[in-house]
Amino acid sequence: MENNNMTALEKEKQENKMFLKYLIVACLFFILWAVLQIVDLQADDRESYMNETMEEVGKTWSSDQILGGPVIFYDKITYEGKPDKTKENNGLKEVVTKCRLEPEELSVKCDIDSKKLHRAIYDVSVYSTKAEFSGYFKIPQVLFDPSVKNIRIRMTVSDLKGIYEQVNLYLDSVKYQLNPDINLSSSKNSDEFDEYVEDALSTYLSSNDKKKKSRKLKTEVLESPVNLAKGKAEIPFKVDLAIKGSNSLGFYPVGNATTVEAKSSYNNPSFKGDFLPIDRTVDENGFSAVWKVLQINRANPYSVSFGVDLIQPVTQYQMTSRSIKYGVFVILLVFLAAIIVELFTKRKINALQYAVVGLSLVLFYLLLLSFSDFLSFGKAYLIASLMTTLALTAYFKGILKHKSAYLLGILTFIFLMCSYVMMQMQVYSLLTGSLILFVILCVIMYLTKNMSSNPNPEKKTETTNK
Repeated sequence: MENNNMTALEKEKQENKMFLKYLIVACLFFILWAVLQIVDLQADDRESYMNETMEEVGKTWSSDQILGGPVIFYDKITYEGKPDKTKENNGLKEVVTKCRLEPEELSVKCDIDSKKLHRAIYDVSVYSTKAEFSGYFKIPQVLFDPSVKNIRIRMTVSDLKGIYEQVNLYLDSVKYQLNPDINLSSSKNSDEFDEYVEDALSTYLSSNDKKKKSRKLKTEVLESPVNLAKGKAEIPFKVDLAIKGSNSLGFYPVGNATTVEAKSSYNNPSFKGDFLPIDRTVDENGFSAVWKVLQINRANPYSVSFGVDLIQPVTQYQMTSRSIKYGVFVILLVFLAAIIVELFTKRKINALQYAVVGLSLVLFYLLLLSFSDFLSFGKAYLIASLMTTLALTAYFKGILKHKSAYLLGILTFIFLMCSYVMMQMQVYSLLTGSLILFVILCVIMYLTKNMSSNPNPEKKTETTNK
C-alpha cells in the first residue's frame, strides 16, 4: 500500500510538471503571436517603401492619369436692376453666369503600351498611349447670342508631365492648339471649373487601397478659345492625346454618351472605378475592354470615373501579411502534433525546445518576406517551407531520436501547405480552416480517449481494500 501511495505521489508530481510545462507552452504561444505581429509590421514597412519607390518613378516619368474629353465652357452675360441713364452702365449690374456644354457623343480609343521600369529591387509599371477622342457637340442657338462671351474648350489630365506631343484639337475641321491654363491647373479659385471637378479628385482611388489613398490626384486643364460657325446644329471634334503615365489609366465620362475602348499587351489588369467594362477579354496576350456610360448614369461627369490598373492587384507584401495571419494557426497545429507525439512515444520535449520550434516557424515568415522581394510569392513560399521543414525535421530527430521526428516534419510541411491553400481560396478560407480544425480536433479526441491518470481504477480499488 505504501508503494502504491509513493507511485500515486510520483504520478501526481509528474502530472504537475507536465501541466506546468504545457502552461509555459501556452504562454509561449501568445508570445510567438506577438512576435508574428512584428514580422507583419516589417511587411507593411516593405510595402510602404515599395509605394514610395513607385511614387518617385511617377514624379519623374508621370503619375496616374485620368483623362477628360473636351467640354465647351462659356459666359452668359445678363443685367439686373432698374435702368438709370444718370449712373454708370445705366445703373444695371452685370451678372456673369458660367455655363458648359458637354459632347452629345464621346468616343475614346487607346492602345496602351505597357512596360516595366526597374528601380532598386522593384519593377514599376508605366505606360504610354495615344488616346483618340472623337464625337460631336449639339450646339444650342443660345451660343450664338451676343450675350454669350468667352467661349473656350477644355480637356483635363491628371499630370501634364505625361504629355509628350503637342495637343491639337480639330473642331469642325478647324485646328486649335490646347495649352495649360495656369490660373486653373492645380489651383483653388472661384472659377466654375473648380466646382465642376471638385468631387473628382478622390473618387477614382479605391477606398480600400492603402497605397493609393496616400496619393493625391490633380486635375490639370488644357484649353483654347474657339469660334463657332453659325447655323450648325452639330459640330464634330477630334483630338489625339499622346500621354504617358504609371500604374493606372482612367477616364471621366463627360459625354452624354461616352464609349471608351482600351487594349494593351498587359495581361493582369484590374478594372476599377464607378463603372466596369460592358465587354472585356483578358488572356496571356493582354486585354481589351469597352466601357459605355450614359448621361442618365451620372450627374456631374467629373464626380465619377472608371479605368484600369496596370499593376499587380495584390502585392507580395499583402500576400505575406495575409499568410502571417495564418501563422498562429500553423504554430498551434505544430505544437499540438508535437504534444501528441510526446505523449505517445514517452519522449520528452522541454519548454525551451518548444520555444525553438516556435521561433523557427516565425522565422519562416521572415524568410518568406525576404525571398518575396526577389521571387514570385509562390516560389518564395515553397523555398521557405522546405527550408523550415528540413531544419525542424533535423531538430525533432535530435530531440526525440525516434522515427516520429519524420512524421512531425511531414506534418509541419502539410500545415504550411494548408495555410497556403486557404490563403489562395479567399472566399472559402474560413470554411476550409474551420473544417480542418474540426477534423484535427476529432483526431486528437480519438488519440487521447484512452488516456487517464488512473488507467486501472478497479485494480487500484481492490488493492486499497486489502
